[in-house]
This record gives sequence, C-alpha cells and structure tokens, in this order.
Amino acid sequence: MPGTVGVLGTGTMGAGIAQVAAQAGYRVLACDVSEEALKRARRYVQKGLESFARKGVIPEEDAEAALGRIRWTTAVEELSESGAVIEAIVERVGPKKEAFAALDALLPPEALLLTNTSSISITELASATKRPERVCGTHFFTPPPLREAVEVVRGEETSDETVERVRRLLSSFGKLSVVVEKDVPGFVANRLLMPMLLEAARLLEEGVAGKEEIDRLATRGLGFPVGPFQLADLIGLDVTLDVISYVHAELGEPYYAPPRLLKNMVRSGRLGRKSGEGFYRYGGERWGA
Repeated sequence: MPGTVGVLGTGTMGAGIAQVAAQAGYRVLACDVSEEALKRARRYVQKGLESFARKGVIPEEDAEAALGRIRWTTAVEELSESGAVIEAIVERVGPKKEAFAALDALLPPEALLLTNTSSISITELASATKRPERVCGTHFFTPPPLREAVEVVRGEETSDETVERVRRLLSSFGKLSVVVEKDVPGFVANRLLMPMLLEAARLLEEGVAGKEEIDRLATRGLGFPVGPFQLADLIGLDVTLDVISYVHAELGEPYYAPPRLLKNMVRSGRLGRKSGEGFYRYGGERWGA
C-alpha cells in the first residue's frame, strides 16, 4: 500500500476522498489550483470529521489526527511523493487528459494513476500516459465519507495487477470495490441513475408534477433514500450536465439529450448545494461555507 495518497482536485468529491484516505491512516497530499479552493476543501473536511466525532463514529483525537495528515498544496510537483494519485477535477475529457499527462511525468513508474470520473473513458484518459496498464477508474459516490461502494473501472489496457492493487487500497479505506469489466460511457451506476434524472426533469418541464411531488413519490413511494432533484442538487447540476452530455455524445442516442431546463440552470449558476441554490434553495449552506 502507498504511504502517501495524492488527490488532484479538491471540490466536493476530491475533498471527500482526501478525508477518506486520511481517516484510513494515509498521509494525503491534496492539490488544487488556488489557495481559496484549498481553504474551502479544508473547511469541508474539518466539518465532516467534527461531525463524525460528535456522533461517536470516530474518537475526537482520531478526527484531529486525520485532519493533520492532509497537506494542502497548489504545487502539483509535490504529488511526486505519492504511491497513488486520485484525480478528481472537472468532468471533461480535455482537462483530465492534460492532468494525466502531467501526473505521468511526475510520478514514479510503479505509481497508480486513478480517476474519480463517473462517465469518461478510462482508456482515453490512459492514452495520455506511458503507463496505461496502471491507469484505473475509481468512481466514488457522493459524499465519499458516507458511501460504501466504489466503481473500479478497467480501461482496455488496465492490468489485473493494477485492479488488485486498487481493490486493496480501497479495502484499506473501508470501501467495497465493484469491478466494472468494460469501459463503457457512464459505467454502471450512471447508466442506471441518469435515466431517472432525465425522466424527472422531463416530467417537471412538461408540468406533469412539481419537483416536491416527484421527489416525494421517489422517497415515500419507491423507497429511494432521496428524490432525483435532491440527488441532482447534491451531486451538482454542472457535474450532472457534464455526465449526461458526455454519455449523449458517446452513445449518440437522442434519449440522453440534456434537458434544456438543466442547461439553463447551470448557465444561471444554480448548481445545487454547492452554490446555495439548484432545484431547491439552501440558504447559507454553500459548498465549503
């Protein structure tokens, strides 16, 4: 197991992954482009650990120790110390390939290059490196400290050894690995989830039912823990739009065309919980606030 885990990108997912790794006892290097992004992420992790301590999930001293194991940096060069780096930047092909090329040049040959992408081809991201056999998808779910399962997605050249190393790493995080054998757009989880979000948005656009009624039927009728609009706000409407747009472009199926409602909300800056407003309003409950 790597002594140090790097996390590139400290939005809601990256910050949560950094917390998970630190709680598991790893030294963590959390990297982002700005000090402000790192401050928001640190506040998020600190609040999460304090909440766990208050609820008795972990002792208070363990929460403090976990926070102390995270080094926050804007210098991507520092990630060269990592035995594995988990990329968690914007859900777009171009920036991710640039990040993978940069990481490939920095990290020792045996280091793992992992991506938290929820939809993008692992094979395509691996093509930006000289070690495609050591590139693998590790799709955590929102929020990472609370969700048990992680999709482990093979690229075309991902080796069996890499998959096994990733499974051991995730097991040490306390996570359950679910291996996805084929590199398809959206993998498994989002191929199940996105149709529900698409249908919910279409029903709302058509005036069939209000968002509260749709969410209420999903939770109190179908038994889901949260409704589709509540979930979209939690994931982030920008991330949801990126995922749907990518799957639509890759599959070429009209069914996956992003709803205009979703596009307009993202254009107006209504991104969900992290912006304070999405399908619902969250007052001062902004990401990292």
